[in-house]
Amino acid sequence: MTTPAQYKLCPECRAEYTLAAMRCADCGVDLVHAHELADLDQELAAFPPVSELQCVRVAPMPWIQALSAALQQAGVTHRVERARSADAPEGQRTGVFGDVPLFGLYVRSEDVASTREIDGAIAGQILPEEAPVLVAGEEDACPACGAAVGSDASECPDCGLRFG
Repeated sequence: MTTPAQYKLCPECRAEYTLAAMRCADCGVDLVHAHELADLDQELAAFPPVSELQCVRVAPMPWIQALSAALQQAGVTHRVERARSADAPEGQRTGVFGDVPLFGLYVRSEDVASTREIDGAIAGQILPEEAPVLVAGEEDACPACGAAVGSDASECPDCGLRFG
């Protein structure tokens, strides 16, 4: 085994890499030095577990990384963990990503509204330009794809999401 100064770690799966490596081959996340991971572990230990948080987004790692970076900049503490499509907030379509590994981003309940606003901005950067973006609090937009829907609609005309 090498000394901590001679390798990097994946913060998700804890795989070891050489100092020249930048991203985890399995998780797609940026690698960190061992001491950085220890600091992160201490910070996360003080943050509530996922069972006490609300999931705001389940998506592939690039989306989660972009959202996480924006939340860090905004000072919103959050947790990212591997997730299944079933963990996604109600109405969020995750099947469109195929077999890509999904990750969930979780926040305290008091941070949900601001996190959804930031997530809407991220969606605008990640989704194709022709895809409408859901604006937080917009009542006449599909919660899954953001398409305009009538207030009496029972199904989204674009993605087929059925409204209860």
